[in-house]
Amino acid sequence: MEKYNVTANVPPRSGVALVAEMHPAYNFRGGTANLIKTFTSYPAHPFCAVVAADIAGPNPIPGLWDQIPTLSLFRPRSMLPGIKIGLGLLDNLAFKLQQNRVSRFLDQQKAERQFVMVANNPRFAIFAANLPTHIPKDVYIVDDFVADSRIYKISPKKARETLDRLITGSDRVFAISPIYAEDLQKQYGKPCYFLPLPVADSLLNSIRTSPRPFTSENAVNKEPGKIIIHHSGHIHHLYADALTELISIFKEAAGKNNLHIQLELWGRMTAKSVSKALKMDITPANLGKNFEIKLCGEVNPVELARQQQRADFLLLVNTFLPQYEKQVRCSFSSKICEYMVSGVPILLYAPPYSSLTAHLSKYNAAHIISNPDHSEASKQMEQILFDPARNKTVEPAQQLALNLHSSENFFLLFREKVGKKAKPFS
Repeated sequence: MEKYNVTANVPPRSGVALVAEMHPAYNFRGGTANLIKTFTSYPAHPFCAVVAADIAGPNPIPGLWDQIPTLSLFRPRSMLPGIKIGLGLLDNLAFKLQQNRVSRFLDQQKAERQFVMVANNPRFAIFAANLPTHIPKDVYIVDDFVADSRIYKISPKKARETLDRLITGSDRVFAISPIYAEDLQKQYGKPCYFLPLPVADSLLNSIRTSPRPFTSENAVNKEPGKIIIHHSGHIHHLYADALTELISIFKEAAGKNNLHIQLELWGRMTAKSVSKALKMDITPANLGKNFEIKLCGEVNPVELARQQQRADFLLLVNTFLPQYEKQVRCSFSSKICEYMVSGVPILLYAPPYSSLTAHLSKYNAAHIISNPDHSEASKQMEQILFDPARNKTVEPAQQLALNLHSSENFFLLFREKVGKKAKPFS
């Protein structure tokens, strides 16, 4: 009998098999990796098994997922790091050759349903579309892999065909974005459900133990007349142009009102990479005396949460460029999880069709600027920066996290949709 990397003495359980790109113990803090960890760290999760398209890698992170039988696929990209050419094709071939292995594993674990989480990797999506058909399948789409297909040297046509197969071949379709769920339902004529991104229980516990709204007394070594804007994560094509425009708005507000605005960028980036992404010179000489950009580097989640407490606002942005509208509609930044529980006001600069705009505005959980006109956006920004009641969005954001984005609610919604009385997106 074939051996799997299953924790010893853990008996097979009936339930749902999670199929995801990364192993839950994968030592990486990206959005997809964190989401998989959140799924498998909730004590009442329904997963009887995990199929991961990648191994845990060096220095695996321990957690409740260690008790779940797990099958890690052989993937040349991670197993043969010395090869630089043809890794994608090798991945595709390796996935194809392991279809029977996956079937045997799921049968051994008595999986009654597959819950497939698809991010922006079309090669994994192709694998997911070819999963065993004798076990019912649900798919959770958390990113737009069609638009990013060329990054993986796959044609958009092939990626689109894969999306069609995933949706038509699944009993239920879930989306990370409320707007994208509605889009998919209209496009494919079958029920699609918004499944809110779950916040890790460890973050939610911080609200339960210390629910006080943010006040200036929480700030550490805060300079008088200084406003700190915090941004976490990399700067890519869905953020860059909006962030560049926002910097211009910040500079104007700082100079006009004689205050000091500091934009803190947290993440693994350099001055050169940021300047290239923003297409601007970020040196102090170019930014002026009232506005500065501070590169703060990458820190562990606990330290990052502490640093967020120093800020006046936590920043989210989405591009206004029309060619990226579909991606903006279907994407939902994972950093919103830590932002909602922080006790610090969220500042969102994004178009009206952004899923973040639709979701946060519905619950009054953020200060939102969605007007692309520079002068109008500047006026709104000044009103927000000097609003004496700017902390009014904090409690709604925390309640949104507790009521809708908890792991408990995630799996409650999931089980409800699996039932016969499930209703389509509305």
